[in-house]
Amino acid sequence: MSPTGHLAVGFAVKHWKSKIPLIWYLIGSYTVDIIYMGLNLIGFENFGNNPWSHSLVMVIAYSCVAAIITWIFTKHQKNSILMGIVVLSHWLLDFIVWNNLPLAFEKNPSLGLGLYSKIGFDINVPTFNMAMVIATGLELGLLIIGILIYLKSRKIDANIKVA
Repeated sequence: MSPTGHLAVGFAVKHWKSKIPLIWYLIGSYTVDIIYMGLNLIGFENFGNNPWSHSLVMVIAYSCVAAIITWIFTKHQKNSILMGIVVLSHWLLDFIVWNNLPLAFEKNPSLGLGLYSKIGFDINVPTFNMAMVIATGLELGLLIIGILIYLKSRKIDANIKVA
């Protein structure tokens, strides 16, 4: 999934009245790609070969680390769990759209439902076609839903404070 869809989870999770600022959940939703970009920059990973950033085992580890770091700073269990879920959601969304996510490391099988390949979308060949329209619509649709959930929760908070 492109970064657009991942942001939806960062926005939506604020519905649970977390005390963590929204920006940290948005960063949490990108954590896996931030790690990937760093590993790619130093030549440790590349597109299509990313077991250290995008494997299920490593994303679970990153989710646990994010939850622990959140616990250290907030001492609040719900905030910690939500941050771990936000980081883990990156892999879950990628699982839906890609078919090449490693389970663990180099020689393990790849996983994924491959929605994008089923509709004919190829991120390596950015051409304007119906597959790109569908993929972009899916990503933007998720983002809009996440923002609407966030805005609705803000409206509810404002009504509670006024009452």
